[in-house]
This record gives sequence, C-alpha cells and structure tokens, in this order.
Amino acid sequence: MIDVAVVGSGISGLSVAWHLSKKGFEVKVFEKEDLPGGNIQTVKKEGFILELGPQTIMADKRVEEFLSDAGIEPEYASERAKIRYIYKKGRLISLPLSPLSFLKSPLLSLFGKIRVLKEPLIAPSIKPEESIAEFVIRRLGKEFHDYIVAPFISGVYAGDTEKLSVKYAVRRVYELERNFGSLIKGAIKLKALGPAGRLISFPGGNYTLIERLSSELSVDTENVVLKIRRKDDRFIIDAKNGKYEAKAVVVSAPATSAGYLLRDISWSASQEFDQIYYAPIVVVHASVEKGSIPEGFGFLVPRVEGKRMLGVLFSSQIFTGRSPEGKELLTIYLGGATDPEVVEYEDELIYSLVEKELKEILRIDKVQFLNLTRWKRAIPQYTIGYGKYLDLAKTLEEENPGLFLTGNYLYGVSVADCIRASHDVAERVERFLTRR
Repeated sequence: MIDVAVVGSGISGLSVAWHLSKKGFEVKVFEKEDLPGGNIQTVKKEGFILELGPQTIMADKRVEEFLSDAGIEPEYASERAKIRYIYKKGRLISLPLSPLSFLKSPLLSLFGKIRVLKEPLIAPSIKPEESIAEFVIRRLGKEFHDYIVAPFISGVYAGDTEKLSVKYAVRRVYELERNFGSLIKGAIKLKALGPAGRLISFPGGNYTLIERLSSELSVDTENVVLKIRRKDDRFIIDAKNGKYEAKAVVVSAPATSAGYLLRDISWSASQEFDQIYYAPIVVVHASVEKGSIPEGFGFLVPRVEGKRMLGVLFSSQIFTGRSPEGKELLTIYLGGATDPEVVEYEDELIYSLVEKELKEILRIDKVQFLNLTRWKRAIPQYTIGYGKYLDLAKTLEEENPGLFLTGNYLYGVSVADCIRASHDVAERVERFLTRR
C-alpha cells in the first residue's frame, strides 16, 4: 500500500507530490495522458519556443523558494515587459505605471479620470457579493471598467466581468474595500495594488518546470484513474493498469474530472463539481518580422472595441531565445467566456480573423502562422456564488479523512496560485499521515 496517490500531474499535483516525496512519503502520481504537465505545454518549432498554455509565472517569495528547493533556476522577464498596451479607437495606448502618467494618459477621458479620483468617497457596498463589473463600475466608473479592468480580466480568466465574483475571482481587491473602505486608500497603505512578485519563465520554456518535478517522482502516465473508493481506513484506486491501495489520495484533476472520480464517495458532490464552467480559449502562435511591433509585453483588446482577439503577447520580447534571428513571436488569444463559439471555428477562419485584426491594430502586412491550440475547457470561472464549491470541497475532505482536493478551481487560476497552495495541501496530508 502506497502512502499517497496523487491523481493528475498538472502543476498542482506535481507540486504536492514533490513536497510529500521530499518528506519521505511514498507517492505515486497517476496521469491519463502520455505526458505530465496538464495545460503547461511547450513546443519547439522552426527555432521558436511556443507556450501552448500559461506563458508566464508571477513569482513571489514563496514561489521563488519552491523553485530554489526544487533546484531550478528561473529566467526573469525583460525590462520591456513592463510596457503594456491597451487598444483603443485604432491605436495602442501604454498602460499608465504611475499616478502622474495616469493623469496624462489618453486611455481615459477627463470625466473618466475624475470619476476614478472620486473613488475614496464611495461608500462600501452592503451586498454580500457582487460581480466584478458591479463592483468596479460602482467604485471607479464604467470607463475604467471597460478599458482597464475588463481587458485585464480577459487576460487572466478569459472571463466575463458581469458573471465573475469580485469576492472569489479577485479577492485581494474585494478585501481592500472591506478592510480600508477604499481601493485607493488601501493601495496607498499597502504600497501596492497589483500582484506581488516578478514575471518568470525558464530557459527552454515553462515545461522545464514540469520535467524537473516529474524527474524526481513516480509518475505513471497513460494510466487513467477510473474510480476512487473508500474502504475502512484506506482508499482503493481503480485505474486502467490495475487496482492500487493508498493511505491518502490527493485529487488534483479539473473539477469535472474530480467529480467523476469521486462519484462513489459523494454523488451529490460529483454533480455539483460538474457544474463549474471552464472558459474555452484558442491560442495562436505567429511570426512577424523583427521591428514590426512596438517594444513591450503585448496588448489587450477591450470587448467594447468590437474585436475578436482578447489580446496579443510579444513573446519574444518578454524572454530571450524565443524566436530565431530577425523574427518576433506573437501569442494571440481568442475566445473566453465572452466569445466561446470561436473555439469551434475551422483553423483557416481563425487565422483569417487574426490576420485581419493584426493588420488593423499593428499595421502588419505579413504574418506567418506557426501553431493553433484549442483549449475547450481552459480556465475555471469563479462566478457569483462560487463559494458553494469551496465549501463543498472543504466538507468533502472533512467527511472523508485522507481525501484531499486541489487544483486551480479551488485556490486560484494561476501557476503561482497552484504552487503556493501545494505547500499548504502537502502539510495537511503530512499531518493526516503522521496522526494515522
């Protein structure tokens, strides 16, 4: 009997498994695909390094410590990556990085700026939960929502601000109002509003992290888990390659897969988890001639501008070695919760949409397409009422000692969120096993 069975080898599962393995526990990771990593996938093609999933990681102190312990050296984003653009009325406008640049920026009208500056005078809401759109428009105005917040949410969640919960999707912002009565006052007192840390990747791409972690673990690929059952003080794992017994089980699969696996433990929980919506995303990689794009991280496209692209990353400007000499690498995103049908389009139609909009926005005449990836279930959406899923996960663990749930549908959608959560989940597993 193994100590811990980890179902799913995305960054959440691998990180938890790595922590527990370092503590001396026998850990076995089950993965249904032929390679570990989940949606962290890197492809090398024609001299380009293409990230099919997450492009960057926002590494704070805890993430940096994890990487150091794992013996992997990150690559930090270039200074150019600090320059970010928003597309507005036919041109790219750089996102203001200071209060003075905000006041001078043409991104918002004079009325829009005045409305933002009135934010400290806005009373906190008495509603227990609001959508991001409700919250931002109430505190900062519609213009700020349309041209700054909504595009940012498209970049992080590929989400719809009218459906996402401010309490669960952007908890830090929600807590600023609760703790300080004002976002501006809170940001001044905390000396920050955005996420802490530095943007990183790894030489050779993000899959380097997956390779490093999995190289020290027992990862059983192409061994899909079909069912998890509890029997006395242990768990029985029915998998493609046989039956296994474990003292503890960590389910790090996406919500719907987790629900399916747990149907014999809790049918009601299985049905609930199946309701969590994942927004679809199309990722297109393209090459353009060097010098044909401005310096920077890339640009976001507000939905109010009527384009199909959510945004474009200038990938070869963010990290070195991502493109051959004389070429730039673009990573283009479409779809999301506001435009889900695009994921079903034929390749050529998607390419024509992208080419048309790149020409309109960047004035580029020649685009070479390198790759197209469809993620039909890409990012879980922390919608209004999402707290019921978090409560359900907690109850499920309490009622089934030795069962632990993790993943980006519980602890945050970013790679950094998953890494941070893995430490806490592993500690809970360790406490259970040492008390057993």
